[in-house]
Amino acid sequence: MLPYYLMVAWPTALTLLLGKRSDEIKERNKNKIIMWNFFAFLLVLLMLRHESVGVDIVIYLLRFEENQGLSFKEIFTRYESEYGYYILNKIISFFTTNEKIFVGIMAVLCTLPVAKLYAKETEMPLLTISIFLIGSNFDMLFSGFRQALAFGIIASSYKFIKEKKLIPFLLMIILAILFHKSAIVAIIIYPFYHMNITRPKMLVMIPIVGVIFAFKNQIFEYMADFFEEYSERYELEETGAYLMIVLFALFLLFAYLAPDDDKLDKETVGLRNIMLLAFIFQIFALTNSVAMRMNYYNTLFVPLLVPKIINRSSEENKHIYQWVGGIMAAFFIFYYFYRAHTGEDILQLYPYKSIWDKA
Repeated sequence: MLPYYLMVAWPTALTLLLGKRSDEIKERNKNKIIMWNFFAFLLVLLMLRHESVGVDIVIYLLRFEENQGLSFKEIFTRYESEYGYYILNKIISFFTTNEKIFVGIMAVLCTLPVAKLYAKETEMPLLTISIFLIGSNFDMLFSGFRQALAFGIIASSYKFIKEKKLIPFLLMIILAILFHKSAIVAIIIYPFYHMNITRPKMLVMIPIVGVIFAFKNQIFEYMADFFEEYSERYELEETGAYLMIVLFALFLLFAYLAPDDDKLDKETVGLRNIMLLAFIFQIFALTNSVAMRMNYYNTLFVPLLVPKIINRSSEENKHIYQWVGGIMAAFFIFYYFYRAHTGEDILQLYPYKSIWDKA
């Protein structure tokens, strides 16, 4: 577990160190330094991890070996969808067939877009990091190459969402679908982001969300029909995944009550809308354990919202909320390590093993 402790300790130390030099370093540059240092450390862990760290890595290595011997035409014949990933495998094999180098390349491709997004957009890096750690996007970087590549592409599309560039955004969605079919659900992020859901309008959303909760099984079964090849995995089941729903509900409550409306900019409102979308999608995680994977494209943006809400609170409450942000960061980091030690570890991330360790 030591590498994971160091992964968190390093940006924490940098936060304390650079905080004392706030007059010498601009706030935005300080945030970028902390965030890039965190992701650089994480990237080293991803590149040097043993194939047993991440439950699906062995399968991806087998696919990489298989795709080396296939022509591009045979790839389109063998697979029914998600050709982008398998073509990427083939392209990489032109340069190397070494499995360790392949894992390293995939780690860079999956992680870099997320690192770039967070480094550019975060306003409280340690809080962003702590929320990211307890989310599934972090876990997926260690295990699910295809979906990690897909939500990395969605991360890169954020600038098109902000700038209302629909065509480039749709092209990014198509590209993401070529790596993981579930990325089609991310298309709803664009219209949701540009809605103006104010506090009064949120009161209207409450009964709508209630209806979604009441009919979540029927809605999920309808959505599952679009993914027939995964029909066996999308059968209804009781997951008991209420913890993240409660957390998202608290985030939403905080996002609507804490900020000063006069300080809210369009980007913060847009991210708050995505938070609402993440909450709605998380409802379906109660119906099927795989359903929550549809939410990765929304939860990717949650770590950026909470710091923005704190910084847009009223002047008389801002200092208090900044302390609350620090407490949240400490709690989420504690919870991350608590879960790492006591959780089910379904994706087999813990303890960390390097390429030099025995299985």
